[in-house]
Amino acid sequence: MRIKEIYISPIVSEKILKMHGVTRGEVRTALQEGNPILQKAKGGRYMAICWRYRCLTIIFRYVHGTANVNTAYLSSEWQKRLYKKKR
Repeated sequence: MRIKEIYISPIVSEKILKMHGVTRGEVRTALQEGNPILQKAKGGRYMAICWRYRCLTIIFRYVHGTANVNTAYLSSEWQKRLYKKKR
């Protein structure tokens, strides 16, 4: 999978900042430069675990090269272990 574009709606951007303390810029940087590991998730979505400045989990839909972000949050301990194991 090659992510060419990243789309984060204003509503999602506001939600992830308020609820999880994750900025729009952090999500973009993590997906582009955070060496993400990708897994299929429920409902045709994908989960990316990325480590740039801190470990983030990003849930998104992938459509024609664009990642449409649904949510992003700080990774749990099991997600951090999975990232370290796969890297």
